[in-house]
Amino acid sequence: MTTKNLVILVGVAAVLGGAAYYLNAKKAMKSPSIVGKQILPAFDASAVARIDVGGAKPLALAATDKGWVVETLHSYPADVTKIRENILKLQELKVGQVANGRTIASPAKVALKDASGKELASVDLGETHTGKPRGQMAQFGGGGYPDGRYIQFGDKVVLVKDTLDAFDGDPKKWTDTRIASVTASDVTSVTYAKGKETVSLTRKDGTWTLPGLGPKEELDTSKTYSLDSALSYLDFTGVADPKKTDAELGFATGAVYTVTLKNGQSYTAKVGDKTGSDRWVKLSASFKAVGTNATENATLEKAVKDFNEKTGKWAFSISSYSADNMSKTRKDLVKAKEEPKKDEAKKDDKKPEPKKDAPKK
Repeated sequence: MTTKNLVILVGVAAVLGGAAYYLNAKKAMKSPSIVGKQILPAFDASAVARIDVGGAKPLALAATDKGWVVETLHSYPADVTKIRENILKLQELKVGQVANGRTIASPAKVALKDASGKELASVDLGETHTGKPRGQMAQFGGGGYPDGRYIQFGDKVVLVKDTLDAFDGDPKKWTDTRIASVTASDVTSVTYAKGKETVSLTRKDGTWTLPGLGPKEELDTSKTYSLDSALSYLDFTGVADPKKTDAELGFATGAVYTVTLKNGQSYTAKVGDKTGSDRWVKLSASFKAVGTNATENATLEKAVKDFNEKTGKWAFSISSYSADNMSKTRKDLVKAKEEPKKDEAKKDDKKPEPKKDAPKK
């Protein structure tokens, strides 16, 4: 090949390379990347008065005169902090990456509406993305973990970094599931009642006492660890339809558990009889002043009133474990008194020998 021909080929290659670069640059200018773009158009979060989620597990939340409620949980009060938190998540959603070739077969539409029912913004959610196991999880054969969500964005399916699991239809994720937080160390007495049997225990200086024990009976201290703590960290697993009767919820044959605190507050749990894996419970509170401080008594009385207004009209399902701690009977708490072993008894009965005087020198 002559030098002239080589120069011509190099020139042609340069022209073709430049043309390719120009075409690619022009194409890039026409199709800018959508990564990092906001998913939803701007909207006023304070104007949102309703959240509707479609799909296989519908969910509906609404703002009312008494605050936000979960309509699909018999209009049980919603946690306003969780409402704000999840609306903010939608506001901040950005495209993480484009899922080329992917489609969403049955999207769950999330619609944010104002008080008039006008839609402020909406988004179609797909399935959760599961990340590959890393580190020790991968080393020991662990599975992946949810780390994002597929979303319909115009004519494309994109992946965002938030799983948005609160929109998956579980109404409890929008509520405060803690229904009782009684401080166990403040409990001074406990009463269990079921049918014709009532068992009452009192605590003084950290020691529980059960009156009426026979000469061959004693309190089983291995069973008293949960006497005072059954209402300490009580969470519900569900909320009953207010239309259900006490008989349907098992209260007609259930138990009643009451704790009294040293400040004069009392909390009572009506526990339904076993009707499944979980059991129903109704809670109420009362107050009887034990001190003369008017300000303190007013505060305690208001706390009881607020508790009854928030919790008193509802029946909740709780775990059987929690329910069993509130449904004890006398035989659950009493055991046969342990007699001293024969060797120990003989040792105790043996009289000590009198001391001998030291010999005189």
